[in-house]
Amino acid sequence: MARKIIALVTLSAFMIFTVTCTVHKTKTVPAKTTSAWKGKKVDILGVGTTSGGYVKFMKNKPGRIVGDAVVGTIELPKEVEIPQDQVKEMEMKKAKASGKQDQKVAFVITRDGKRYEDVILRQDRLFKKTEVVSIPLAEVESVQFRKTDPAMSFLASVGVAGGVLLGGLLIIALTKESCPFIYSYDGERYVFDAEPYGGATSEGLKRTEWCRLEHLKEVRGEYRILLTNEVDETQHTDELKLWVVDHQASLHVVADETGRMRTVAAPVLPVRAFDGKGRDLLPLVSQNDQRFWVTPALEKDPEKKETLKDELVFEFPKPPGARRAKLVFNGCNTLWASQMVKRFLELYGEDVGKTYAAVRTPGPVYQMLMAWNEREELYRLKIRVEAGDGWKAKGTIVGGGPFVSEDRVYDLDLADVPGDTLRIKLVPPASFWMVNYLAVDYTEDRPVQVTEVEAAKAVDGPGRDVRELLAAADGRYVVMPNIGDAAEIIYTAPPPNPNLERTFFIKAGGYYDIHLEAKGPCQNELLHRFLVEPGSAVQYAFKQYLEFQKENMRQFLGR
Repeated sequence: MARKIIALVTLSAFMIFTVTCTVHKTKTVPAKTTSAWKGKKVDILGVGTTSGGYVKFMKNKPGRIVGDAVVGTIELPKEVEIPQDQVKEMEMKKAKASGKQDQKVAFVITRDGKRYEDVILRQDRLFKKTEVVSIPLAEVESVQFRKTDPAMSFLASVGVAGGVLLGGLLIIALTKESCPFIYSYDGERYVFDAEPYGGATSEGLKRTEWCRLEHLKEVRGEYRILLTNEVDETQHTDELKLWVVDHQASLHVVADETGRMRTVAAPVLPVRAFDGKGRDLLPLVSQNDQRFWVTPALEKDPEKKETLKDELVFEFPKPPGARRAKLVFNGCNTLWASQMVKRFLELYGEDVGKTYAAVRTPGPVYQMLMAWNEREELYRLKIRVEAGDGWKAKGTIVGGGPFVSEDRVYDLDLADVPGDTLRIKLVPPASFWMVNYLAVDYTEDRPVQVTEVEAAKAVDGPGRDVRELLAAADGRYVVMPNIGDAAEIIYTAPPPNPNLERTFFIKAGGYYDIHLEAKGPCQNELLHRFLVEPGSAVQYAFKQYLEFQKENMRQFLGR
């Protein structure tokens, strides 16, 4: 079963990354402007296609314009074998002293002319981990690019307890309004691995999530993670425990909203997938890769609300008599959806404090907010299933991200679904969602062994012991008010079962307060329209996005 994607991607994005001591400005522009910046020193992080897809390139191997195409390297979700009889040329890397059986291959060229660089030789078999793709400019709708600006460097590494410097990617997203970032230690460096409870923008919206940690490795009997604040907000983390799940190697384990560990034994991919215009979506949504469905923004009319919701239909074979299914969904909110959290809150002006206070408890304002979010599907997306008497909502997909696209599992009641086909429909609002893949599983959950592990050590940047604050969901928080705040947490590894495979989840609970400038009067008329007029909030957000994109292009071209 494919893994989640570290999704530093979205068509509607404006981000700033730091890697070692260089700052990168990242922007998205319509593809028709590419002639204006040919020759500029830019790295292409990803492209949106005319079919509504998104292809993300590796950050250390970005795309380039080569002739009439964008050429870049994507990371494959899992190793793929290269048949030996297809190899035309191969060169090994210089061997290093190591006990590992894998040997690194400098490059492989196959008989069809394709070149692969991240290749390993294992027991006389070749496996590729990346692939070079070429996308014709005629099929490119927008380009996300990065300009390097060494003069803006301001942070090179993360400092934690005892002055230890920890390597790895540090993401600074100054326009992102999200949540804590969690890094896993993989034996060599800390790797960005999770961003829990996105959208919990007040204590009244506090929640707990179970996020899978793909990169966590045991080192000398310990597991280490790093909790960081890298955005302009105050983060309140109430609980942080490691869940170690031992299971049969043939099973893929996914956590649901309640923390129940679900197993996926026989995932069934869609046989058909199409949008409201009948376009085939299968190349985008039938496997966990670097290709996402996103809104084809250029074909949307911001003055017509009816065009600002997409319609995606997925068809799966259904076994005779199947009455239940597990939907496996991998996707997340876009970075623009994250940005709109702050923009919506800023509309309250000087009344924003009163609004925060009103949603701390499940009163009328809280209920109104939940009903609005459910109706508009901005941060919770309805799962519609075609029953005998029409489409019915059978659950909702929780938003999150935008940097990590997680596998999530949802139970579907199929008792009223006739025939041998299961049809699922999603109706995402424009520029708020990106979809990686879907699958269904009709098998019963298999037994797994779950061990909840409390921190053996937890130290924040100033060296304070915060272990007790993270031990339970008791309203005592580790508070991180500043960009750059961090804590290192160490867990003792439970004894492994040699007959089982091990998967890790971080149980994280908390909320965050976005730093807002509470100024000006509350925009009561506009906010009231959002509540009573379906689609008006989506329309407002989409118009904001178009203006945002236009301003980015104006600044970049110096106009």
